[in-house]
Amino acid sequence: MSRLGRIVRKFVSEKAPSLRTRDSRVPMELNEALNLEHGVIFIAIPKTGTTSVRDQLGVPRNPLVANPHLDILQVRELMYPMVLRATLGGNHSFPAPDFPTDAELRVRAAELFDRLFKFSAVRNPWARAVSLWSRKEGVRTQSGLSFERFLEDHLHASDTCRQPTRHRNQIDWLCDEEGRMIMDYVYKVEEFDAAIGEIRDRTDGRLVLESRQLNVNPASSSRRYRELYTDRTRELVARRFERDIDAFGYSF
Repeated sequence: MSRLGRIVRKFVSEKAPSLRTRDSRVPMELNEALNLEHGVIFIAIPKTGTTSVRDQLGVPRNPLVANPHLDILQVRELMYPMVLRATLGGNHSFPAPDFPTDAELRVRAAELFDRLFKFSAVRNPWARAVSLWSRKEGVRTQSGLSFERFLEDHLHASDTCRQPTRHRNQIDWLCDEEGRMIMDYVYKVEEFDAAIGEIRDRTDGRLVLESRQLNVNPASSSRRYRELYTDRTRELVARRFERDIDAFGYSF
């Protein structure tokens, strides 16, 4: 376990530093986005090349919430039950003046969230639309819809996902209630090799990723996505995902 991982676990609760349930054989696993070993939160936006990162971070065997694509606010809300559960059965004295109050637990959860390194990946909206249409998992649409017809109804960034969030843009996974970005680092999947070094430096060497290609659909046309577009469909994506295009500097 990294030094930060030990600090984070101790920070959550002096009464239960191991973050385990009363049965010490069962680790507390909330969601794969949260990785205390490396002191990071990784927000995996669907179809942004995140399978290899998730694989390297490790997927919990029995998470409380199995959805691999939670947004940052959903992960933030998981911090409180994690801290709360870590304190269960932790008092062994009478009276208990030092045992944390609920208000103190909520402060700890908020402070822990702030301490963790929060990062994510985004993808060119035009290429991503092709990937959503031609995917082999989730809701398959390629065999039943032309690409043009798919784009006419493609209104949300999680369309064709098994667990859609109804977010309209990728950036919606990464912002607070006021629409402000609250991530520490967001890289473009097209620039992942350069991002590896940035992530290593920003985590002081705690997280060193490798460039791997997993969950690649060989039949996908996303690598040559421009060939599938007409002027009209290109403009459809430009209008609907304008916020992503502007925020991350994408072009067709």
